[in-house]
Amino acid sequence: MFKIRSEADAVTERSPAYAILAIDSEDRFKSYVESRAATGTSYNNSPYDFQINKNESMMNGFFTRLALTEVCFPWTVPNVNVQTQDILVTYVIGANPPVGATITLDVGFYKPADLAAAIQAKVRALDIALVGFQMAYGSDLILGGARKSPNFFYNCPGGGYTISFEPLLYNSAAYPYPSTTKQLFDILGFSDDNTDLDDQGVGQSTFCQAVRYIDIVCNQLTYNQALKDTMSQSIARDTLCRLYIGDGPYTGTSTVDPSDPLFCPPGCAPFVIYRQYTNPKFIRWLPNQPVQGNLPFQVYDDNGQILTNIVGFDGSENWSMTLLVSED
Repeated sequence: MFKIRSEADAVTERSPAYAILAIDSEDRFKSYVESRAATGTSYNNSPYDFQINKNESMMNGFFTRLALTEVCFPWTVPNVNVQTQDILVTYVIGANPPVGATITLDVGFYKPADLAAAIQAKVRALDIALVGFQMAYGSDLILGGARKSPNFFYNCPGGGYTISFEPLLYNSAAYPYPSTTKQLFDILGFSDDNTDLDDQGVGQSTFCQAVRYIDIVCNQLTYNQALKDTMSQSIARDTLCRLYIGDGPYTGTSTVDPSDPLFCPPGCAPFVIYRQYTNPKFIRWLPNQPVQGNLPFQVYDDNGQILTNIVGFDGSENWSMTLLVSED
């Protein structure tokens, strides 16, 4: 026998009530006068390592959790930067002894085809005997372009010389960075196979990205979470979000052939990353605790270093994000 429910038995369901906590890296300065005066290594100059300072609490109220739901991050970190602009080249002409040289590219954004052309020009300038050296991306120089793949190919047509490429020595005067740092050698997709002298070579598949993702960190906003974040990096840290350097979470297949000079994977040109998370990370919060007015933020790359180490303090765009704070 069925029981007819009365109106008193009805249960009303509704979405939780939220407040917005909006963060903008530009707000680390109190005015544009202060912003213009921030140069070099001055305090709070970098949008990748800064602290918001307010005389009062950022937010008060009996809320129980918060979540980052929206990020707008202009990507102005060039794939050829102070850590990825150098590569060692060794060549042998005829019966002569090996000659070693360091190739240095100008810092900037390079599409794969531009990168191949720049290295080709630098190698040719080393010696008149190398004037025929060829490097290309996405087009197999050995097979006449029959193989279309995201690899760098190089060739020494005419013979008479061989060539090899090597990374710089880590923690040296020429390259004072640890072995966890990506070099130009790695951006080209090169491996130990390319360190052997040969008249031709090919690298592994690569999209020429210096950074594949970043982690946005604010320890003051995550320290209440009982379950800590972890990651496959050697150093794990609690994060507000991991932002992948790509066109979007549902990026379609590119219609541009890798051998096309216009082929430009994400990270090879400046663009704006916008993400709205449908499933954000919810962070536990103690209801009797305010969000303090002094909030430090750091942005780490996929090598675990702050982005400032790559781009320095100049030419960095401000970024912003939105957090929802739940009252229920």
